[in-house]
Amino acid sequence: MYIVPISDMSPISSDFIKPVSAVQEEKNETVTFGDVLKSKIQEVKDLESQSLQSAYEISTGLSNDLEGAMLDATKASTAIQLTVQLTTRAVNAYKEILSMQV
Repeated sequence: MYIVPISDMSPISSDFIKPVSAVQEEKNETVTFGDVLKSKIQEVKDLESQSLQSAYEISTGLSNDLEGAMLDATKASTAIQLTVQLTTRAVNAYKEILSMQV
C-alpha cells in the first residue's frame, strides 16, 4: 500500500487580507499598528456597504446578480464576525494583562 506524502500547501490568497509589508510598500513609510487597524476596519465597512448596495439593487430590480449579492453578503458577514472575534480576544488579552501582578 502506497501512502502519498503530504506536500507543502500553498496559502490561500485573499484580496481582503494583505500582509503588513504590502501595506508598508504601498505607502513607502513606517506603518503603525493603529494605521493597519484603521485600514482594516475601513475595509470591513466597505464590504458591508457593498453588501447593502447589492441587496438594494436586487430588491429594487436594478440587478439580477443574485449570486454576486449573496457572495457580497457572505464576505461582509465573515469580515464582521472576524472583526468581532479579534476585538473580543484583544479585550480579553488586555484584561488579563491588567490583572497580572508585577
